[in-house]
Amino acid sequence: MDNSTYQNIPLLTDVIAIAPAAGNAAPDKVQPSPVIAASSEQLEHLRQEVFENVMQAVLREVDQVLHQHLQDQLAVILDNMADILKTRVRASMEQALVATVEQALAEEMAKIANSKN
Repeated sequence: MDNSTYQNIPLLTDVIAIAPAAGNAAPDKVQPSPVIAASSEQLEHLRQEVFENVMQAVLREVDQVLHQHLQDQLAVILDNMADILKTRVRASMEQALVATVEQALAEEMAKIANSKN
């Protein structure tokens, strides 16, 4: 699985700002996002949104893996079935050809026997 699959999944730190720990100053280059007090309704909505995004990404990946696995397995099964079918068709054709040649030979032998009489 490549990293592009994960690029659409937000990190928790992308969604919720992290406040620097007490006594630890943030580096000058990093500006922490302002921490916004969220209501329980907003947090629940955020939780649901993150849950749905993660589930969609995971299920997409599961679908791709299942599709590839099934495709590989079906290729093997179809190859085996083609071999079995080829063997059966060849045997049937051989039987039909033997019967046809025997009948044609018998008819020709009968013609030769009748022409001598």
